[in-house]
Amino acid sequence: MKSLSLKEIRTEIEALEKEIRLQKVILEVIPEPFFILDREGDFLKANPRGGELLGYPLEELPEKVLMDVVSLEDLNRVREGLEEMAQGKEARFGAQMISRFGERIPVEFFGVLREGAFYVMLRDMRERMGIEEELERSRKEFAEKIRERDLYARELQVIRDLYKEKLKEIEIMKEEALRLSYTDDLTGIYNHRFFVEQLTREVERHRRYSTPLSLLMIDIDYFKHYNDGNGHLAGDQVLRAIARLIERGVRQTDIVARYGGEEFAAILTNTGTKGAFDIAERVRRNVADTRFPNERSQPNKDLTVSVGMATISSSISTLTDLIREADHALYRAKKAGRNRTEG
Repeated sequence: MKSLSLKEIRTEIEALEKEIRLQKVILEVIPEPFFILDREGDFLKANPRGGELLGYPLEELPEKVLMDVVSLEDLNRVREGLEEMAQGKEARFGAQMISRFGERIPVEFFGVLREGAFYVMLRDMRERMGIEEELERSRKEFAEKIRERDLYARELQVIRDLYKEKLKEIEIMKEEALRLSYTDDLTGIYNHRFFVEQLTREVERHRRYSTPLSLLMIDIDYFKHYNDGNGHLAGDQVLRAIARLIERGVRQTDIVARYGGEEFAAILTNTGTKGAFDIAERVRRNVADTRFPNERSQPNKDLTVSVGMATISSSISTLTDLIREADHALYRAKKAGRNRTEG
């Protein structure tokens, strides 16, 4: 998958969330109380008018079944209606619903089975009882809605599936955004922020379990000279290449990060002084043995790195101690002629 920038990831997340919000409008635009039930009569979805009719917040309706809000004398008729719909018929009859507050609400019940779910619309008859013309108009309107719904019933299912899929995509993108927040934009390895967090965890793990822990601080020798002589683009290519060479020199369990500028760091887990020195030398040789463009113009005729090494101990017991000792060792390596490891 193409690596995206943080800005692109956030823009994509906002677009997906906007698309999901727009999908919810499908239910909200239906002007009458409207419900979607499963084959057992459990509420799956309701529009705001449906919640208002029954007096329930929309988030509480999925805890109810249709029979919970039907008057006792109409239970059998409603069951028959569900059976008719299950057989592929259109159900239309009068019934009384019981609101959350115990109010009896006469309704005209319209329902059909589509895509494995019952689609039910309730016409509130409290103000329309006895108006046959209005009932006939409502029946025709609902029949038209059903015909229209037949055209995009499959689209509704696709939208429901898409809703779930988009949620998964958002989670993946959030994970990618988190990964990018720990990644150095230029080299693609971990950045200083992640380095500090991970080293803090490893120092704490050492305190609990006394596991060996070492740290390498790695600096490119005469990098400013190379950068000034060959340009920043060439310098950036060198930074990326050396980041890869360091990763090849350490183990898969070790953590390589760009500490800042031309300086890198490697956290060596479960590694004492001898093992850390061997890894440091392998990293140093990897760089020294690699040919870089125009490296002969360097003061030492080669593009190399110096490595400072420190291992946690009774006298080097904190994160600050470990970084300071590795920095001091790096300074000694530079002072002693560069292209060497000191610890």
